[in-house]
Amino acid sequence: MPAKKGITTTNETEYVYQNLDFETSTKFANELMFAKHSMKENEMKIWLLTMASLAKEQTIDNNVFYEYNISVLADKLCINKDKGWRNIIREAIDHVSDKSLKIVKRYSSEEDKHNWLKVPLYNSVEYNDFNDTVSVTINQKMLPYLQDFTEKFTEVDIDEMLAIRGITQLKVFMVVKELLAEGTYTISIERFKERLNMPVTAYGNFRDFQRDVLKKAEQQIRKNTSLKQFHFSHDGKGRRAATTITIHLSDVAGNVLPAPKKVVTTEDKIEMLDSEHLRLFDEFSSFGVKPESACLDIINHYSIDVLKSNLAYYKEQLKKRKPEQEPLSAGYLINCVKKDYAKSRRKSWLRKANTNGTVEAELQKTDMQLEDVYKTCKNNAGVLIKKGNMKKLLEIFDIAAISMKNMAANMGMSYDEGEARVKIQKRDLRNKETMLFREHLAQRLMSGYITMDSMV
Repeated sequence: MPAKKGITTTNETEYVYQNLDFETSTKFANELMFAKHSMKENEMKIWLLTMASLAKEQTIDNNVFYEYNISVLADKLCINKDKGWRNIIREAIDHVSDKSLKIVKRYSSEEDKHNWLKVPLYNSVEYNDFNDTVSVTINQKMLPYLQDFTEKFTEVDIDEMLAIRGITQLKVFMVVKELLAEGTYTISIERFKERLNMPVTAYGNFRDFQRDVLKKAEQQIRKNTSLKQFHFSHDGKGRRAATTITIHLSDVAGNVLPAPKKVVTTEDKIEMLDSEHLRLFDEFSSFGVKPESACLDIINHYSIDVLKSNLAYYKEQLKKRKPEQEPLSAGYLINCVKKDYAKSRRKSWLRKANTNGTVEAELQKTDMQLEDVYKTCKNNAGVLIKKGNMKKLLEIFDIAAISMKNMAANMGMSYDEGEARVKIQKRDLRNKETMLFREHLAQRLMSGYITMDSMV
């Protein structure tokens, strides 16, 4: 991490400043590369530079001011410093500070289009005319996309990215880098447009799309990157409309490069599980073992007997919990497996696990899927917050407050216990504090610790 530049202290607040270094290569989370936004070229490049610098950090703090010099920024953007360059920078930064991103939420179990997150590009921007510096703070909801590069990321040379001229051409280059990282050489035109945040209906005539988008991007990529013989082709022929685009690339000497090794994502690994491991993966996930990559590591690391017996042991401990006690966490289930609590009575717990499996099969036959049950519990939890006995609701809230605070921290959210209590007393369902309480009530309903009748 870059060294701290300094600390500024007022009567009540201490501000920490750290310098940003604009290095040449970095990793970008794909969710950030293809987020929806309305930035112009210089605005996008300024934002990409900040993200590229931050993505190199081991830890990122949303309370720190990350600072860079606008003269260095102008050099990176190839802005002529003869006249008015500071105004160009100021105007671009001003526009960036007012804009936000719409990105796909990471580790979502539902379809991408249903799981969007809208977040400001920066939490705050501070422009210092005297020092010719800009300082930014990062919204905490952005942190997972800057710190986690276990999957869904693309490695790029930021200088090559900055050298591309034109906002559409820059987006095309980003799509090409992602596809090459995936080992993909052919893509449907429809999906290609979606990656550019372009309506599928745009450029109804493919020749216009080829002339105004693909050809211009080819020129920029060949001119400003190491892909000197890069070009697109398509499957259209004669009157047959084009449906796919194929990427062709060569090294500087003109030799065709081998197909990059495909990055195997967590989703790919889950799909490769056999039916027994997949069932266990789904069960561990349903008890809160997240993210999917962590859950998958446990399923792959331990034998089926260890997983099944300790899961049965965990379920038995859940049943023994008293209504006033906090439900057992996913962390406890992980400890059960890692420390093998079921080892001394393995055969007994496996018999229970097999019995539970038979019961589960019967439930599936009658269409009682765990997901459907949980959805019902969430709906019922909402009804309880709206109409339930307030004294009983607040008693449960006070017991669960620490758990919900930890849950909010894991999600990168701020959580005010006092504000949450007020929101619940107002029976307000339209805020994150009540959302967490609703999730907690749903878990209690699902596990049988509370019932609708006992809470009304």
